[in-house]
Amino acid sequence: MGLTDTADRCIFVPKEGIDISLSKSDNPTVRLDARIPLHIKKNLVTAAALSGRSQTDFLITAVNEAAQKVIAEHSLITLCLEDQEILAKALLDENAPSDGLRWGRLRKALSRHSQEVDSR
Repeated sequence: MGLTDTADRCIFVPKEGIDISLSKSDNPTVRLDARIPLHIKKNLVTAAALSGRSQTDFLITAVNEAAQKVIAEHSLITLCLEDQEILAKALLDENAPSDGLRWGRLRKALSRHSQEVDSR
């Protein structure tokens, strides 16, 4: 089920604990070929020179930072209708003995949701 399929029934909450960092020792290198407009190449050359880095280092860093930002923005937990109702009831239940019970219900709903997402 894609995000567009669930958008009408679900809310989105940023998922915590996602490690999107890259380490040279953990990742082999690959070649990336791209044709770019001349004005972008000139900007790359200028920016790399001003920052005292090679064009390759500047490009890799810029691409990785942009990729990490996009991944972080799109790494979401989807709370579907049933879990939304559980969350709302847990937070609004005046008969709950304590805030701890409310948060316990929330943690249970999120745990169940995580298990469902991980099993896909």
